Amino acid sequence: MSSVQETRDSASPLDRSVLRTVRHSVLLLLAVVGLVEILLGYAINTGPWAAIVAVWGAGLVVVGVVGHTFVWWKRQ
Repeated sequence: MSSVQETRDSASPLDRSVLRTVRHSVLLLLAVVGLVEILLGYAINTGPWAAIVAVWGAGLVVVGVVGHTFVWWKRQ
């Protein structure tokens, strides 16, 4: 019998806490969706839809981060 305990999850505790925070916060999830939209706009890269999607994504990131910061500040 080994004295070393093996774990199935290779993520560090910091990674797990960040992922848990994002999963449980609607505002941070909104910011992540915004980042995905910015990347989608970058991938499209032509036409007006690339700019529209990127601007929507930037707006979602701003709303998510500012909203989360405001809620965090009010709870302090």
